[in-house]
Amino acid sequence: MNLTHLPAKLLRAFARRMKPVVVYDAARYPLHEVAEIFIPTPLGAARALLYYPKLSGGARLPVFLNLHGGGFVAGVPEHDDPYCRRLAHNLGCLVVNLDYALAPEHPFPAAPRQCFAVLEWLAQEAGQLGIDPWRMAVGGHSAGGNLAAAVARQARGHSALRVLHQVIDYPAMNLALDPAEKRSALAKPLLGPRLMRFFNRCYLSDRSQAHDPLASPALAAPGELAGMPPATVIVAEYDVLRAEAEVYARRLREDGVPVVERMFAGCDHMFTHLGPEAPAEAAWQLIEDSLRGAFYGMAEQEGKAALPA
Repeated sequence: MNLTHLPAKLLRAFARRMKPVVVYDAARYPLHEVAEIFIPTPLGAARALLYYPKLSGGARLPVFLNLHGGGFVAGVPEHDDPYCRRLAHNLGCLVVNLDYALAPEHPFPAAPRQCFAVLEWLAQEAGQLGIDPWRMAVGGHSAGGNLAAAVARQARGHSALRVLHQVIDYPAMNLALDPAEKRSALAKPLLGPRLMRFFNRCYLSDRSQAHDPLASPALAAPGELAGMPPATVIVAEYDVLRAEAEVYARRLREDGVPVVERMFAGCDHMFTHLGPEAPAEAAWQLIEDSLRGAFYGMAEQEGKAALPA
């Protein structure tokens, strides 16, 4: 057994017991169905939770692929359950909450490749699922934000689907930078160098992989992000990952990609889940508004869809 495997398993056991602080009562967001399915991928079956809204009529639903955080090593989709319910209900979209392959058992590039394979499967099964493969979005938190950017990159110019938006929430975007150089004004930020180094050792089988833009989206060369979907980039004032997320947002803008970037003052990493409540709610509202504009702004112009009530 690799020396990272046992610590990773212990970390996962701890992470599974963690509960988000900012939660929503499921009764506020009634859904048609929440289903667990297993999606075939080249890496094996990937478990996913599907959140179907209550909608009348036969219009195909837009899709949001949600990718949880956890340093590519830990985390489960259930951590995002309250937010997926909210988005599915309020946006009238199918939310796919993915349990993607974790490191160190599946190091880079397994996770970004598998997440993209899931997106392609959704498009292939669009008729059966009742979804519109031309109105898809992807988003994630922390490591999931990194993977969302990687999925959006792989989907660019696809002949059978379209990613209209990427939601990038306090992401890890530069794995090549020494974690000790990722600073915060807080004496003890949520993410410390030791933990980040462990995540990197698990995720990257070769340190040279850290310079691959699929692993470190902020390291994309000039012009390399042209044609990417518009982005919502959320950063926290005291997060050690703030600077690299801001670099990714700037690189997108330099390549002509529309970006809504917002920094939440007084917050650290994972604030959308751990609070404070007021900025967490504001961030979720921003995500919701961004996705609504992506899903329905173009559709309304083309007369293909109506905004959910």
